[in-house]
Amino acid sequence: MQNWKRNTEWQDMLWLFMREQQKQCCQKRCKELFNIYIKKAAEIYGVPKTRQIYEKAIEVLTEENAREMCLRFAEMETKLGEIDRARAIYTHCSQMCDPRVTAEFWQTWMDFEVRHGNEDTMREMLRIKRSVQATYNTQVNMMSAQMLSAASNVSGTVADLAPGAKDGMRMLEAKAAQMAHLERPAQQQPKGGNILFVRGETQGQDRDGTDTTQVINPDEINIDCDEEDEDEDDDNFPVQKQPIPQEVFGSLKKPHEDDDDDDDDD
Repeated sequence: MQNWKRNTEWQDMLWLFMREQQKQCCQKRCKELFNIYIKKAAEIYGVPKTRQIYEKAIEVLTEENAREMCLRFAEMETKLGEIDRARAIYTHCSQMCDPRVTAEFWQTWMDFEVRHGNEDTMREMLRIKRSVQATYNTQVNMMSAQMLSAASNVSGTVADLAPGAKDGMRMLEAKAAQMAHLERPAQQQPKGGNILFVRGETQGQDRDGTDTTQVINPDEINIDCDEEDEDEDDDNFPVQKQPIPQEVFGSLKKPHEDDDDDDDDD
């Protein structure tokens, strides 16, 4: 009874320490306390009693530390023969493991499925891997779009504060600034279309030296020249005149014209 009371007091004290460390946001110290807690609980209560401690650690620690706890938790369940529990832990941990960054985790899970799984479980693991990778790709694309939008609206960037940095962020910001510089002249073009009027050349001067600002368009069609040529052709063309027969006039013939005709007959 006294031993059980002493263990309970030690457990409460350890929980008190971890709560204070969480309030102070000291993740490194909190991780060390969880390791001590798991070790002592396994010695006193047995390994199965450490499950609640692992679950709490995965809940409150950062992703990097929680990922390590998940691997330890899954390894413990595998040693206990709880294959389904271990697979569920791997599935939970996969949601915070980018395949491009945490290749070690995915290799560990694959080795686990090779030893303890089958074709269906291996296929399910690969499906989860593709799904997680697609999720992280979407997040990266959204962050890149937001960064490009911010770089086009702000003249200065974070890379300007560290000109010696040669990282991917600086290259991305430089590319965004270049794209914004290329798009700026296109935005200054008129909105009415691509049709623009070009002023022609001005030639000629008056006799007194005054400039005559007559605009000459090389594409202009000279219509007056064609009309003058037609008038000249009409003037030079010979016209032949012939008398009109009297029968053509009929009743329109005037009386005095008939008298003139009779006089001519006499």
